[in-house]
Amino acid sequence: MEPRTRRLTNVYSGVSAVAAFVTQPVPALDELIVVPIHYALVVKIARTRKFSVLKLPWKQIKKIIWYGAAARLVGNFSLGLVPVLGMFSNAITAIALTEFLGRYLDDVIENPDKVQPDITMESLKELFANAMKKKAAEKSNGGGT
Repeated sequence: MEPRTRRLTNVYSGVSAVAAFVTQPVPALDELIVVPIHYALVVKIARTRKFSVLKLPWKQIKKIIWYGAAARLVGNFSLGLVPVLGMFSNAITAIALTEFLGRYLDDVIENPDKVQPDITMESLKELFANAMKKKAAEKSNGGGT
């Protein structure tokens, strides 16, 4: 990933994780905050990389943001019922989605003529499941908090 995109993705991942963690007890409130953060990330990366915002594949970007929000909301209703675990899972999925969005944008800007794969709800659910498994594995190995 290009260094400017990496820095922006890290910052926005942190912001979305904190927002998701803090607002988790209120269902869907985190999505009202995280969705605009993701749109801001898209615009910021495009402007920083001097790529026209109008040339971005908005249909796919919207799918990432909104399908991701829906998948996170479903996860929030299942894991959100468990105190503390729900807060951490919400933050982890916010980070995973922001990271995925940053990587997607980096690839689009680096290869504007490349046909990007279609984003589906299933691919985003898999992304979140893998992020949770990775975090659980780190925790069981003593490498995480």
